[in-house]
Amino acid sequence: MEINQVYHGFKLKKSSYIKEIASQAYEFEHMKSGAKLLFVANSDDNKVFSITFRTTPTDDTGVAHIVEHSTLCGSRKFPTKEPFVELVKGSLNTFLNAMTFPDKTMYPVASRNDKDFRNLMDVYLDAVFYPNMRNVPEILMQEGWHYEIENADEPLKYSGVVYNEMKGALSSPDGLLERKILNNLYPDTTYQYESGGDPKAIPDLTQQMFIDFHSRYYHPANSYIYLYGDMDMMDTLAFLDEEYLSAFDKIEIDSHVDLQKPFAARKVLHDVYPVAPHESKANKTFLSLNYSIATSLEKEKMLAFTILEHALLKSEAAPLRNALIKAGLGSDVISSFDNGILQPMFSIIVNGSEADKADEFAKIVNDTLTDIVNKGIDKELLQASINIMEFKLREADFGQYPKGLIYNINLMNSWLYDGDPTMYLYYEDLLAAVKTWAAEGKFEELIKTYLLDNPHSLMLILAPDETIIPNNERALTTKLAEIKAAMNDEQLQEIIAATKALKKRQRSADTPEALAKIPLLKINDINKKCDKLILAEDEIGGSKVLKHDVETNGIAYIKMFFDVSAIAYEDIDYLFLLEEFIGRTATKNYSYEALANAVNLHTGGMRFSVATYDREGDVNSYMPKMVFKAKVLVDKVPKLMELLQEIVFDSSFASKERIKELALQCRSDFEMSILRSGHQLVLDELMAYFTPKERYDNYGDLKFYDFIKKFLNDFDNEFAKMQTVFAKIMPMVFNKHNLITSITIDEKDYGKVADAVAPFIAALPDDAYPPQ
Repeated sequence: MEINQVYHGFKLKKSSYIKEIASQAYEFEHMKSGAKLLFVANSDDNKVFSITFRTTPTDDTGVAHIVEHSTLCGSRKFPTKEPFVELVKGSLNTFLNAMTFPDKTMYPVASRNDKDFRNLMDVYLDAVFYPNMRNVPEILMQEGWHYEIENADEPLKYSGVVYNEMKGALSSPDGLLERKILNNLYPDTTYQYESGGDPKAIPDLTQQMFIDFHSRYYHPANSYIYLYGDMDMMDTLAFLDEEYLSAFDKIEIDSHVDLQKPFAARKVLHDVYPVAPHESKANKTFLSLNYSIATSLEKEKMLAFTILEHALLKSEAAPLRNALIKAGLGSDVISSFDNGILQPMFSIIVNGSEADKADEFAKIVNDTLTDIVNKGIDKELLQASINIMEFKLREADFGQYPKGLIYNINLMNSWLYDGDPTMYLYYEDLLAAVKTWAAEGKFEELIKTYLLDNPHSLMLILAPDETIIPNNERALTTKLAEIKAAMNDEQLQEIIAATKALKKRQRSADTPEALAKIPLLKINDINKKCDKLILAEDEIGGSKVLKHDVETNGIAYIKMFFDVSAIAYEDIDYLFLLEEFIGRTATKNYSYEALANAVNLHTGGMRFSVATYDREGDVNSYMPKMVFKAKVLVDKVPKLMELLQEIVFDSSFASKERIKELALQCRSDFEMSILRSGHQLVLDELMAYFTPKERYDNYGDLKFYDFIKKFLNDFDNEFAKMQTVFAKIMPMVFNKHNLITSITIDEKDYGKVADAVAPFIAALPDDAYPPQ
């Protein structure tokens, strides 16, 4: 392919090979419509398509969020009320969603099936360019907001999917805190507005505003089309051109994001979040220091601050985190570095505090960072954090998400702001640069410039307030009563009729003709061959091993499943407590900080967790396990096993101070989880009634939250009991009896890994304890 040549309406502007992801990247512009397209071609059969629009809000109505929901409610070619609900009934997608960000809206899909992939592209493109929302007012009513009343004697109410969703999202303290930080750190830009929608402002959105927003931003000239994986490029470009883009002419669209002018001095803001009436407000304030950091187009600084966040605040050895914890300012320290906006923000947050500790909080942050700058960052700590980052970049393991999707989200951090779209796909030069910066003291300079001497910062103190919910409900009731009272009978009847029309539409079935237009896969479109499960059995020191001969670029993935069915009923809480503490305390030869550094320096990470499995075909069975999980370069496996042996046989749980710190963090994490994901906890509680497996898992959910509160409320007695129970259960947990080890590595390296694992297995006790 030649630069500046046109292929199916797309001019090729640049082509480059990206060694880091073994891909050839092609940058195109569609000549007629102005659409930008990045094609990342490689051998990955998990293909990804997305179309992103730069959607910069100018108010708090949440129109960007509501349009995102509404485009998916039927379109020109696919007129059913919910095409995607029908589509997934005959789809093999590996990802299907839409996402609203502060300054963009993304519509990504992924599939390993070629026909399915084309179907998904077709439905998404028709949805964004030709949505029924423009002509069907009930869609805004359903997805955004509407007055709800079915007879004249009822009180008037607001309802709507996004309206109700945002009432929930902005009642959780961490969601509200994040929103307040963004809005107040960039008060003169589009980031001052809530792209998701403020429930107080959502009812200001009219049908005309709704349509105008779509007309303004949902044009190919304001789009960023992304294709990733193994597909026929020419055929795909022809489809995009002929079916969609050729129908549009290029226009000028003003959707740019302005830079916030730096503050002259730090701003201080006091705000509140809702708690339930009669709920205690003690130790529930959030203290946060927040800084604007360069721009997302400065890629070396972005990687450096990701590393700095880990070194200063994420690692168990993190000096700033530990200084704040030891000062007793709160129950936990949280941090974030958000580089998904034009001017990234770095946040240091203490949870479970009081407003009168804000000055002390600021002083400890300042003093600790000043000391780090003057003395230099601990070299081993910094190298450990760089190692963790390098491991993540090289591994490119994003769990359940297709890697092409994560690449897409990351590259928007430059592409959306008119930078090089491939900038964040390269990392070798970036890693080399930050390693040089570490040797030259540049990280200390970054701390001084952007954290210590940066006037563009915000101290936000977010305190609990039990009056918000009742006051808001009273104000809303009064407002709606006044609106209803101001209506004449004809207006009221119109709203009653609209409510009934909406409910009738929601209850009505789609016609067979409309349903027939949804493109579903047929049996003969699906590969009849299953993916081969790469599995063989082996034995190390008399213990079963599952071998997975997979090319992993020299990374060994090791899991050890320790049977814990011998743990008695009354000790299950302590098993989950052990899960929280093990590997995070001092050992015979390491302080907990030094242990964290060693783990981060020599491995890609390790963790312990309690998990329960059932036997195939037997829902009444359950097999509880303590699972050790680690990833490490082959040459470092001996060091990993040395560290594991140190943790299993020589961990000390004797430090009251450290145990209390960990318990407070655990309680804080649970409380945030309850507020953020209460629905999941409810589901877990319900599932506990159905199978023994789910019942066992439930001991790690709300039951464990009750236990950790009790543990802290009676700490001295519970600490002593913990010592006794841990001494009893540790030999039962870390035991060769019924141990299963899983090793995933290329066959040529398996012998090295097995040889390194063998001494640890040999050192384990092999006592049979009766199951409980």
